[in-house]
Amino acid sequence: MNLYVTEIQALNPHTKELRIWSGPYVKGISFEDAQRYCDENLGYCKVVGKLVSEIPCKNGVLSEPDFDNMIDYELKNLN
Repeated sequence: MNLYVTEIQALNPHTKELRIWSGPYVKGISFEDAQRYCDENLGYCKVVGKLVSEIPCKNGVLSEPDFDNMIDYELKNLN
């Protein structure tokens, strides 16, 4: 099972412009399976890619990645 990244098109509440926002992660055995889940349960979401890793920032420094605490979903899926 993989995690997939989604996006949502919605109005910016401050400017009233239509924008693209990050949506929730969804599980699926394939891109198509994840999109099917969105279509049936989260009709407002579009799957845009497979989540392969998350790299947090170092504490207190938003511009510096903390590779030591990276979550590698590709390796997790092998277990």
